[in-house]
Amino acid sequence: MPERLELTKNVQFYKTNNCLDENVLSDVLNEATSNQEQDSDFILKTFRDIRTTTGNIEYKLTAKVFPTTKPVYFLSDDNIEDRIFAFIILVEIDDYLVVLSKSCANFSQILKDKFELIQTQDLSKLFGSNVEFQRMSLRNMTISDKAVRSRSYEASNLRGTLSTHAAGRSIPSHIKVRDGSRVKSISGTGRVVESSARQSIDDIVDWANLQIQLLTTANQNDFLSLFAKKIQLKEVLENSKPSALLIDIYQIVDNILDGTLKLKYELKKMEVIGSKKKRSKKYIKVSDRFQANLFSNLEKVYEINSDLEVVDFENNSELRINKNTLSILSKSLLKNIKIEENGKLENFLTYINRKGLFSVTFEDPKYMYFMDNCFEDRSGISEVDSILEMLQPQKDIEKVVSEKGTFTDTHKVFDANSMFGFVENICVDEDYIFCDDLGDEWADHITLNLTDLSISFIHSKHGDESTSASNLHDVVGQGIKNLGNMFFSKDQIDQKVTTSLLKQYKSGKGTQTQIDRIRKTTPNFSTDIDSLLKNHRLYRKCILSCSFISKQAIQVEFNKLKNKQPVRGHIVQLLWILSSFSHATKEANVIPIIYCAA
Repeated sequence: MPERLELTKNVQFYKTNNCLDENVLSDVLNEATSNQEQDSDFILKTFRDIRTTTGNIEYKLTAKVFPTTKPVYFLSDDNIEDRIFAFIILVEIDDYLVVLSKSCANFSQILKDKFELIQTQDLSKLFGSNVEFQRMSLRNMTISDKAVRSRSYEASNLRGTLSTHAAGRSIPSHIKVRDGSRVKSISGTGRVVESSARQSIDDIVDWANLQIQLLTTANQNDFLSLFAKKIQLKEVLENSKPSALLIDIYQIVDNILDGTLKLKYELKKMEVIGSKKKRSKKYIKVSDRFQANLFSNLEKVYEINSDLEVVDFENNSELRINKNTLSILSKSLLKNIKIEENGKLENFLTYINRKGLFSVTFEDPKYMYFMDNCFEDRSGISEVDSILEMLQPQKDIEKVVSEKGTFTDTHKVFDANSMFGFVENICVDEDYIFCDDLGDEWADHITLNLTDLSISFIHSKHGDESTSASNLHDVVGQGIKNLGNMFFSKDQIDQKVTTSLLKQYKSGKGTQTQIDRIRKTTPNFSTDIDSLLKNHRLYRKCILSCSFISKQAIQVEFNKLKNKQPVRGHIVQLLWILSSFSHATKEANVIPIIYCAA
């Protein structure tokens, strides 16, 4: 019967560590076939059948092929279902378990608990030294809501064309390569796929055995060695404690939108049946408003205190340390929210833990927990020094008392003790100064320097001196959001100068002033901007002017990080936000600068 199987090269590899027994395999089979069509028979059924391939590889085959049904989501009639066929195939080769499956019920939790999934970093050994990297998805080691958390690249060959700046703090989650005439891909779920025609089970085993030999003998691909390094959770916990938590909600949202998942709320009530009371359960679909509110709260970053409790939810929610993984534990949070997948209901929080849909940062920012694995930033804490270089103390910035100052209808300049007035004083030697605040703004101020051959976008923010990360969120977000606008065309800047910037400044509270929004100019703007944009030496600066930042105060805290001394969670977040700003600007070929206090 197994000879009937025609399969593609689409597998997961697990290390069994000599703990594989019949009971575990039976549990896997029972869970995988729990969605079998009622009263149906197995098309194929074999258990630990000892076989030998034509390549003389001995293996044990466990397989089940069975019919199952799936709800039809595009019809309201709940009785209409699609009938399809599913399979679960387990191949034992030495101390490895090779898993192939299609349309089964989810059985990943049992495998996760009992075996060690071979992860992306180790699977990179399957790539030869001369492969062409055609596609990569990267997860940034950040949970900042002002940062790009993941990004994808595609090219004929990313090696040599993809900038590896900050690669050390990026986790590869999906990789596709071309190796001669073959195309291979590996994913963050440990899945290996190689393009090929359908093959017999013996041919698949011969191929899988070759991959196992590479896993045990080959070196990691040198290109992938530039990225974040996988590290054991216990090693991280010996040196650092968790500091913040982010639930990766977007994958769930996408699956709900396409109908793969449904959210339901569990209602419990007591019913009297005869002389006895019985508790009954009812599951109702959650409203769009409830769902939107739930997602809005789940996408926030939550701090973790020294007792591993979720800050503001200390009495009922915490981070639990398991043998090899972390999980979220809550006595009341999400307790009655269920998620439905393929007709099966599961607690929402259990689903998040099972899928590993959350990230954790640590007091030591070079570590991050993502998709049930810990990673170490290979770029090292030395990045602190380059971040501190962005901070440029400005004389008298501590005398600033407001962001924009006061306004009357006779004002012709911004108050000298406002951040806007302070910035214009710093930029007095620039050739052009524009105040682009309010409306379709690119920045609070835009300056052009014809001698220095530079374009600067300046974003201002005032506040009391603090090392709080929250003060930086908005201004960093504005800076990153407008990076694309820094590469404006002559027509775009002409349009702005001849329309909105011709008007005088009107405060956010509606006071019309006599402050010209073109703060400094020359009669030769059209010629100057044309010459500037064509000059190959032109460079751009994104400047954040922040009166609430003290370089000395930040340096003290960041030096603690370098010396592996404990710091509060918001200091780690501050580092990630500043790092995100630095990397976003540099990847856009823009120089990052932050004006601050000494």
